[in-house]
Amino acid sequence: MSKNRILVIAPAWLGDLVISLSFLSALRKKFLNHQIDLIVNENLYDITKHFPNISKIIPVKIKHGKLSFFYRIRLGLELRKNHYVKCYILSNSIKSSMIPFIAKIKERISYIGEFRYGLINRIIEPIDRKEGMVNRYLNLLGSRYDESLMPRINYNNGNKDTNKSYSIDRDYIVFCPDAEYGPAKRWPINKWVELANKINNQYQIIFIGLDQSIDSSLKSIKTDYINLINKTSLNDILSILSNASCVIANDSGLMHLAAALDKPIVGIFGSSSPIYTPPLTYDKKRSIIYKNLNCSPCFKRQCPLEHLNCLNDIHVDHVRDEVFKLIN
Repeated sequence: MSKNRILVIAPAWLGDLVISLSFLSALRKKFLNHQIDLIVNENLYDITKHFPNISKIIPVKIKHGKLSFFYRIRLGLELRKNHYVKCYILSNSIKSSMIPFIAKIKERISYIGEFRYGLINRIIEPIDRKEGMVNRYLNLLGSRYDESLMPRINYNNGNKDTNKSYSIDRDYIVFCPDAEYGPAKRWPINKWVELANKINNQYQIIFIGLDQSIDSSLKSIKTDYINLINKTSLNDILSILSNASCVIANDSGLMHLAAALDKPIVGIFGSSSPIYTPPLTYDKKRSIIYKNLNCSPCFKRQCPLEHLNCLNDIHVDHVRDEVFKLIN
């Protein structure tokens, strides 16, 4: 193993983490003889186990929005022994830049973010948001995205144990109606229900995500469906997505995960932008549905105009037709 070691501080959100696979691929190409270690939140560890180009994964027990000051100090002190030559910090927060500073990594590379002067000692000039999040990461290396850097996860699901345990017994489409960021990214649940009924019995329908508040709405579905909302581990989700005929998702972590598993994906965009965070896969494997209204994208958690037309105006028939174009 090379003594030259690089540390990467991964993003804290699932979708951002999957997009960062392009950065990790470019980093490996640039530093072929270096060991690349990745710090990732513990709740995302099961995903990163399948990432290529990583020598060591360092899971941390830090929750969103928590400073965990003394925990970061202890970890930073522990990492000093690794003598990292540089660290790339992929998130903007002050918190994310504390560990490499305490670890005394000589070159700490990122954007200034939350006024991180001193914590970041190689400040990179930011690029326009229209360049996309993937290029925001790659810009730290002076690189740009192309299909050779397409995010891909090394996941081979050789057995059907997961499908069997959840009574999945035929070809299915995965519905991902959740988006952790907020309501302005969620296509209304009544439209998901209508879509499920319009697909009829051609495919089994599997709902996955975290938002259990939609459970009561699903009872009006008349076709064959399985509700796995908040009932699956990340490993289960990997298995379920990897065997799907198609995945329909809001702009969310599950959308990006499905794309990285090379599945046909219909991505529904509301307050966010398909220019900034598109599913990074081949055009023939994706359909992006986006109304591009005058008020879009606002990047808000809730609609500031209180009409949510960016999502309400997306018709169920349009989504259904895009699904069958990808499958057929």
